[in-house]
Amino acid sequence: MRDITQQIKKGDKSDSVELMTDYFTHLRIKNTVDRFLAMAQQVADKLAGVVETRTGSKIARPEDLVRLYDIILQNYADMRDVTSLDKDGDTYQMIHVNTLFYRTKRCFYIAECHLGQSNWLNAIVLYDKCTEHIEQTVQGANASKSSKTQPMVEDLQVLSKQIYSQRCSAHASAFLQTQLVEEEMKEISSDKNKMLAESLEEFRLIKNENDLPTIATLPPDFQPIPCKPTFFDISLNHIEFPDLEERVEKETSGLSSFTKWIWGR
Repeated sequence: MRDITQQIKKGDKSDSVELMTDYFTHLRIKNTVDRFLAMAQQVADKLAGVVETRTGSKIARPEDLVRLYDIILQNYADMRDVTSLDKDGDTYQMIHVNTLFYRTKRCFYIAECHLGQSNWLNAIVLYDKCTEHIEQTVQGANASKSSKTQPMVEDLQVLSKQIYSQRCSAHASAFLQTQLVEEEMKEISSDKNKMLAESLEEFRLIKNENDLPTIATLPPDFQPIPCKPTFFDISLNHIEFPDLEERVEKETSGLSSFTKWIWGR
């Protein structure tokens, strides 16, 4: 901002409007960055356990910090495009250092996202990339020779130790996962007598012809069946019943039948 104000004082009146526009643009972007940095600090404190999460409030996640740092980096890119900004001044150099610093932060929390999803190998690669970003940021901070970069360097030293511990944890988890997979593969491949129909959803490691699965057993094993068929009633249409007409009493007609009905005979 000091570079722009000096140009306003030295410049002509025709250029003052453009310089003032750039000045207020720079000021607006700086305030926006400060706002999102305050939000990122709150989320980081919740993740670290410094601030307790209230009941019913949203739980902080590394993905939230990745989104906030994306917005911050976009704002620094817009700040770099201010036309009246001196490309060789201290302000432009601080923008470059801040971009490197928050890019390192963003890379770290992306690695944390992969670590939380058990993507150990991706997390290890991102931690290594984050270490490279730290070295570039420290070099840029030392080249700027500004006192504002000292807190950044101290923060990166703490972050470097955290990266080392998290990377060791990811290495151990990846090695343990590899051992568990090898044990499961041994258990699967060792069960050679299991029928193919019983293991259709299992993966088998077949190294030679002796490891081929058993398709069927000959002769087949005996299986219990019910003594009464399930569809027994279907045979009813094919059963011939005996003629019982001779045993049925023939009803008489006329008065005799009427008198029997009266007297209950």
